Amino acid sequence: MRSFVVVALLGAQVTAAHADTLIYNIRAGETKSEHLYLLTNGSCASSGQYRSKVLKDPERGKFVIRPDVIIATDPPCKGHKFTGTTFSYTPQKGFRGTDHLSVSVGYPVNTSEMRYTYTTYDVTVNVR
Repeated sequence: MRSFVVVALLGAQVTAAHADTLIYNIRAGETKSEHLYLLTNGSCASSGQYRSKVLKDPERGKFVIRPDVIIATDPPCKGHKFTGTTFSYTPQKGFRGTDHLSVSVGYPVNTSEMRYTYTTYDVTVNVR
């Protein structure tokens, strides 16, 4: 996500944004990852990369955003490879408790016109 910030800010037309809350429960020492990819109109063709920005870093862990090649695990595109984005959180060694972060994720609405819709996610991670 951090690597896409400059591109998103230089010329993208931004549509309305909204916020969402996500809560994850993980074990100490465990890494939680989310793999995101986009499909074009229900087909098995990729419609572009996410544009993302960390708005608030976690205080007790590390949050990493990286481009990735993701293999779909669900029908109708099971087994197809997509260019996507992987978000990962790893708590500090020995940390148990609650950590928070905030990230803005841009979903392409029209990649030829550089239009994206942005959603802010406020993330709570409960480390046990």
